[in-house]
Amino acid sequence: MLGVRLDDELEARLAAVARSQGRSKSDIARDAVRRYVELHDAAFRAEARRQSERAAARDDAADWAFFDAVEAADGRWR
Repeated sequence: MLGVRLDDELEARLAAVARSQGRSKSDIARDAVRRYVELHDAAFRAEARRQSERAAARDDAADWAFFDAVEAADGRWR
């Protein structure tokens, strides 16, 4: 359960939209929250994926740099 306080003007506008669509204010608010969460959750997941891919690329490059340094130091790596 979620309670949300709205200013009088927004509450009146929400009520008018609900009446015009034959829906309850709760239905419209629930739909709006669902859309907001889906939008922002998708953006969060996309950013997390981008950061993970960048980190993996950096880690891979760092690993090869280490092995190249070992090879340069004593020539026995490969």
